[in-house]
Order: sequence, then structure tokens, then C-alpha cells
Amino acid sequence: MVRTSRAERTRARRIRRRFLVGCSLLLAFLVVASTAGYGYVHYRFGQIRSVDVPGLHEAGGGAPFNLLVVGSDSRESLDAKDGNRYGDVGGQRNDTTLVVRVEPDRRRVSMLSIPRDLVVPIAGTGTENRINAALTGGPGQLVTTIEQSFGIPIHHYVLIDFDGFRAIVDALGGIDVRFPYPSRDVKSGLDVSEAGCRHLSGGRALALARSRYFSYQLDGVWHSDPWADLGRIRRQQAFLQALVKAALDKGLTNPVRANAFVGSLVHEVTKDSALRVGDVIRTGAAFRSFRPSQLATYTLPVTVATDHPLGDVLLLKQPDAVGVVDRFLGRTPPAGPAPSATTQVSVLNALGTSGLAASTATELRRSGYRIATVGNAPSADLPRSQIAYAPGGLAAARTLAGTLLGGANLVEDPTLATSHLTLVLGPGFTGIRPTSGAPPTSGSPGGSDTRSDGYTKRGSAANGGSASAPAKPKPTKAVPDLRPYDPRPC
Repeated sequence: MVRTSRAERTRARRIRRRFLVGCSLLLAFLVVASTAGYGYVHYRFGQIRSVDVPGLHEAGGGAPFNLLVVGSDSRESLDAKDGNRYGDVGGQRNDTTLVVRVEPDRRRVSMLSIPRDLVVPIAGTGTENRINAALTGGPGQLVTTIEQSFGIPIHHYVLIDFDGFRAIVDALGGIDVRFPYPSRDVKSGLDVSEAGCRHLSGGRALALARSRYFSYQLDGVWHSDPWADLGRIRRQQAFLQALVKAALDKGLTNPVRANAFVGSLVHEVTKDSALRVGDVIRTGAAFRSFRPSQLATYTLPVTVATDHPLGDVLLLKQPDAVGVVDRFLGRTPPAGPAPSATTQVSVLNALGTSGLAASTATELRRSGYRIATVGNAPSADLPRSQIAYAPGGLAAARTLAGTLLGGANLVEDPTLATSHLTLVLGPGFTGIRPTSGAPPTSGSPGGSDTRSDGYTKRGSAANGGSASAPAKPKPTKAVPDLRPYDPRPC
């Protein structure tokens, strides 16, 4: 018998763990599209709910496209008992957010996971919030938020709600999950009295995936998972890993079984109205022999901020995050030119985030810029960051714009002195990209320096204060891997 190395087994587990629901649905449907008759696929496709989504980019002709897959936390389809169990919350949020990149010519599928508690500027609001709040303004607002925050164009959109997650598991006949210890969550309804491999129906699997107050019993004592939502992310990965394993065990590569599976889910999924059956069939034909081991997976690097005005949230870790997005999109990171030694920049904060102007000025200094002033911007409804330049200063403004993660609008201002730029930090701004030859910086837009205890101290000087003002510590941690007490597939 051939024995695989520990590294190979670890890599295989990671691939399966991150092969999430949205990608599973997409690939299952592509299999159907590439093997079943056109009329049947057209019939099934027509049963899927469609919505108009503003902000989508046009895709076609076999070109690469990015599919936004959203797991909604809407309780609308749940009965009264289940609705109370999962929280009496109206509306819906993007509880799970994935971008699936499909490149038909290269036969390549990649997936980027975006944490629900990541704080970003919400498109059209002029304010920051957790990204899971973006769906409350409709799918178009979420699409635009992702493009402005990460530079990722979205071509298509798919949504699935609580009832859809449950239907997926039930359509597969349940999933098998191993619990290292007895586990429970009184709020979600999870109740596993004995350790070992347990078969979960759709309802019990949803209780696991939704668990935010997870606890486990060790030596007769119940212990709570201290990682809260980050712990739930790990458990959702284990849940989805078990889901994919069940799908493969059920033989969804068999078109007859795949037809039945997709047929049971068409009423649980919503897609954008621009996604056509012909596009699905062509893409399905290109990925007829695709295997999960070929999936490339990415996760945005984040840190945990424990005293943010919004509570315990996640912040992008820059410039690591922009590097991950560049690799996900297969693009070469731009090497921006170094700034002129005479260029002076005033940095103004229009986002209201404490310390953002001061910390951004510090990063610009590291990139070679001279900082004139730092402060708050007058009230203005800006669609994105803005750079004002004096007549004849367009080249310098473009150089500065090339260092901004999120880009900026350029505006000529005849009142400015020569070689002076005014940078107003607005929606979409997520940090500074180092210029060529400048030392790399780390951390999220607020700036960071790592201490020996593994935490990160984040500057929080007042927006109008000096960049050297005393900083208030903000403990942060990296997102953890699976813990020994976490459930995992059997």
C-alpha cells in the first residue's frame, strides 16, 4: 500500500476544507450542463430565481470571470421555532462571502474567502462597517463594496440562504462529522452527547455551521471556544469539508445523480439575471474533467482588533492582502515609480476612522513622500479617495494614486502650490502599496508593529494629530487553524 507523507495529507485536508458550498454548487451544475441534454438544463436553469444586480461586469466568450457566492443569514424561510433558535434578526446579511474565479482557457478554478467580520468602507454610505452588512443594501452594494475594497471585478452572483444550506445536506442524505469531545451550543441547538463520528441531517448540520457559542466537554468540564466568530469560521470549514466528501461519495460526477441533486436545489438558489444557460454549458464543457485537487484556494490575511468602535472585528493585513488578491487574479503587482523628492502631501481623513490619517502619513513617509499636514477632511460625500493637484502636477498625482490600495479620483486644484498634493482618504481605501525601492510595510490601514508576544500594536492617534502621537494598543491575533477540540469530517 502506498503511504502518503504527513505534508501531503495536510495539504489534502486543507484543499477539502476550503472547497466550500458555493464552489460545490457551481461545479455540480457545470457537470450537469456538460453532460445532460440542452433542453433539460435549460428547463432546470429557468427554475432558478434571478435578480438584477447593479455593478456587475460583462463576461463571455470564454474569458475568465469572477463569481460572487453569498451564504445569506436570512431567517425568512425558517419556521418560528428555528427562527428563534438562530436569532430573531430581520433582513439578511452575507454570512459567508466567497469569490470564485473561473478561467476556462487554463481549466483553472480559484476561490477567495472573505471573512464576515472584516471592516471595509461600505459602497455608497461613506462609512465603514463589517462586510456582512453590505448585503442589506442589496447585492449591487455588496458587489461594488468588494470591487472598491479589493480591486476585484465581479461578473456573476449566486446567493443561498439558511434553508438552502439545510436542503443541500438533506439532498445528500446527511453528512458525517467527527467530534473529538461532546459538544454543544444552546443557542444554535447543537447537542452532541458523545464523542466520535456522528451522522448529521440538514437541521443538525446547520446547527453546527451556525454555532457561535460552541463549547466542548473535557474531563467532565465544559469549556467555551474563546475565538467566537473565528471559531465558527473553522467549524464551517469542517462542515463544508464533510459536505464535499458526501457529494463525492454520492457520485455527483454521475450526470443522473447530479441532475437529481441540482433539481432539488433550484428553488434554494438565487442568481443574477445576466447569467445565461449558454454560458454555463460552455463553461461546464471546459471543466468536464475537473477534480477538487485542482482547486486553488486563497484567504484574505487579517488581524483581530479587540477595541474597535464596532466591537471585536477583523482588519485587513496590508500589504499582505493586496498580494493575495494579485495572486488570486493572476496579475503582476505594479511597481510604482518613486515619488519626487520635492513632492509634499497633505493627508486628510474623510472616513472617520481614528488615527487613519496619521498612520497613512507614516506609511507615505516610508515610501519617500514629504508630509505637509495631517488632519480631518471637511464633510464631503466622496465616492472614493481623492487626490487634488496643482496645474502641471498630474504626473505626481498619478504616482501617488498608484500607491493607494483602492485607487483615487484625480482633481486639478489651481489654489494648490506647485509640487503639493492633497490626499483625501475616502471609501475604498485599504492602505498604502510600497513604491519601488521602498521598504515593505505591514499591518492594516491603521499601521502596525508586531510585538514579541504575538500581538500587534495598532496606532490610534487622533485623525488630526501628529503621526508620532502616543498610540493606544489594540491587541490583534492571526486567524487560527483548526483547534484540537474542533469537529472535522470522518
